[in-house]
Amino acid sequence: MQLMDVVTAYLYGSLDTDIYMRIPEGLKMPEALKSKPRHMYSIKLKRSLYGLKQSGRMWYNRLSEYLIKKGFCHNQISPCLFIKRTESGFVIIAVYVDDLNIIGSPEEIRQAADYLKSEFEMKDLGTTKYCLGLQFEHTKGGIFIHQSNYIEKVLKRFHMNNAHPLSTPMVVRSLDVNKDPFRPPTHNNEILGPEVPYLSAIGALMYLANNTRPDIAFSVNLLARYVQHQQRDIGMVSNTFYVIYVEQVTWTIF
Repeated sequence: MQLMDVVTAYLYGSLDTDIYMRIPEGLKMPEALKSKPRHMYSIKLKRSLYGLKQSGRMWYNRLSEYLIKKGFCHNQISPCLFIKRTESGFVIIAVYVDDLNIIGSPEEIRQAADYLKSEFEMKDLGTTKYCLGLQFEHTKGGIFIHQSNYIEKVLKRFHMNNAHPLSTPMVVRSLDVNKDPFRPPTHNNEILGPEVPYLSAIGALMYLANNTRPDIAFSVNLLARYVQHQQRDIGMVSNTFYVIYVEQVTWTIF
């Protein structure tokens, strides 16, 4: 895996609609136009700029058009994945805004990098070690993916970094919402305030479950059942983030 960064990626996009903007400070006005105040004029953009709502889309279209011309096919389910098959194997380019992860054999990666460098100004960031909260460790047997740094940041964010590691099963509860002893009461109950970051905690756990920790998926699913009804006496609300980080990056929810 090799990580590359596109320098000023959004500036490569071509506009497909007319966009006008106010004349920015510092731009010199032609003498013929100085007879009227600056605010009475506007300028038409010829290229995409950072800050435009469609800048990301224009950049994607530009990159996609070029890669398809070079023999890549974009995945129908994940449009940001571009795949090219060759006689010697295949190469995959995973795009996240202006960061491009190239996956394949060393020779295929080199060729893909050359394609990109010939069209865009690129920074070669070397072997991929960190991307979107995922850590990549390259070993002789393959690639080990984990989220140790992300877990540590999340624990600190929710003030759980000093929690004592332990393992305990979840309380037995029914999958039937109507029979769940921890379901929220229907009346006379105080709603959780912003001091209890319930939704944020569930979201952080779901990101882990979807990537590298499928073992916590069932527990997170149960805790996420009542995110629209965050009452005070939902069982385990105060302990929602009793997730445990130990040496082997094992998390347990109880």
